[in-house]
Amino acid sequence: MYISVEKHILSSSILKVAVVKIVAAFCEGLLRIILQKTSSATPDMLDIYLWRSQLVISALQIILVAVIFYFSWQKLNHYMKLVPKEDQQGFGELQKEYLKDKIASLSVSSVNRLLQLWAVIFIGAELIYGFTSIMYRRFIAMLMDALSANSGMSDGTFVMLYNMTHGFKYMEILAAILLGVVMTGIFLNDKYLKISSLVILLLFLLSFGVLQMQTVYLMGREIGIVWTSLIYHVTETLGLVILSLYLTKAYKGL
Repeated sequence: MYISVEKHILSSSILKVAVVKIVAAFCEGLLRIILQKTSSATPDMLDIYLWRSQLVISALQIILVAVIFYFSWQKLNHYMKLVPKEDQQGFGELQKEYLKDKIASLSVSSVNRLLQLWAVIFIGAELIYGFTSIMYRRFIAMLMDALSANSGMSDGTFVMLYNMTHGFKYMEILAAILLGVVMTGIFLNDKYLKISSLVILLLFLLSFGVLQMQTVYLMGREIGIVWTSLIYHVTETLGLVILSLYLTKAYKGL
């Protein structure tokens, strides 16, 4: 069985999630300005007020994403119930015969599987990301304690360790998002989705293993740019927007 070619449940869900993540990133950036520290000697994550704000924003993201996919699943389930389950396969064959090239790109059952896959990725990966962020913050706090105890660790050593380990914080959730893109590409037999996932992964690994943290000055404040962080945040915001628009443009009823 296939739904109408004008119904874009999966792609619209991904777009809504991307909007949520963009708003969340904007809020975090605004909070960094409002709660700006007088000293930039320590990472922002060690600021207790900023840290608690980020945890609240992360929790709200999980709730909103769960609501988005719940209503999307309800809508898809509504269309599936229009035809009795035992008649859906036969109805799908009739749609193939009479609609021909005007049929949706995937059957409703395939769209349902992809919807569940992306829901697990966005919600499950965000939960694990929250846990790894907590553990990573503890690790950085211990590094700062070692630095302040005059243990022989220089500021340059701390910056190097901070940059080298920061990628671990994002590796899991980026891998989950790329897995979702690859699985969607497999369902659609789309080589561009598979290749783009590989390119982003290679860029992330390159920045993780080779590139050093860069320092820029913005609004009178020194800001360290960690390339793994930049690649991840661009992927989960702009990248998801592009993915959603691509699925809407290139495929019917997705």
